[in-house]
Amino acid sequence: MSISRQSQVRSFSARFSPGHAIEMHSHSWSQLVFAREGVIAVESGNLCWVVPTNRAIWVPAGQSHSIKMHGKVFLQTVYFDSRPENKIDLQCAAYEVTALLRELIAFICSKGIINSDTDEHCNLIAFLTFQVRKLTPFPLMVPMPSDQRGKRLASRLIDTPGTDQSLADLCEECGTSLRTMQRVFSREIGMPLSRWRNQVVMVHAIQLLASDRTITQCSLELGFESVSAFIFSFRKYFGVSPGQYRSSEDINSI
Repeated sequence: MSISRQSQVRSFSARFSPGHAIEMHSHSWSQLVFAREGVIAVESGNLCWVVPTNRAIWVPAGQSHSIKMHGKVFLQTVYFDSRPENKIDLQCAAYEVTALLRELIAFICSKGIINSDTDEHCNLIAFLTFQVRKLTPFPLMVPMPSDQRGKRLASRLIDTPGTDQSLADLCEECGTSLRTMQRVFSREIGMPLSRWRNQVVMVHAIQLLASDRTITQCSLELGFESVSAFIFSFRKYFGVSPGQYRSSEDINSI
């Protein structure tokens, strides 16, 4: 097959049940991982991204990663070949997905494979690549400790951010004391355990606000004592209130 007819873009889409996990793996092609429905947690190295609808993860070629489904997930992935002329210089991170790119992803997934053998397909590949190169990062990253006890605690808090169990009890369940775990997080992540936990909660707040839950329901599910405490924490982290964030998301999704 000539180079001009080699596949430059291919895709995969599937529905997954809650809790389904795709174990650590890598691809020779770079990929844009997008949950059209539901929430995914993507882990790579010592970093984890919890990604709701309207966000995607860019995973460069050769980078090992795993994916875990939170709730029912409709996953759409677009793969880009790694030839130099098609190189996309993005870091592995979470990015905002515009309404236009969302529809492009859906169209690509409906086709399966896009070959550069017609002007129409060449233009489509060029336009898709242009849109991906313009992606804007979004702060959904949560650093993960390499210490196995710390990793167990981190996974537990990511799975159940609104748990009413104390950190001391959770640490004991993970095989160590709160004081030891605090040292682990300070040493390996460079932030106090309490601040790391708040970061996890704020990432999940974005996930919940993308659903039909009210702001009151979000605050309760995340373990806040009051709605005002949730609003204060959200504004401090993101610079806007939950209501302002939701309004901007509604506009961007049109």
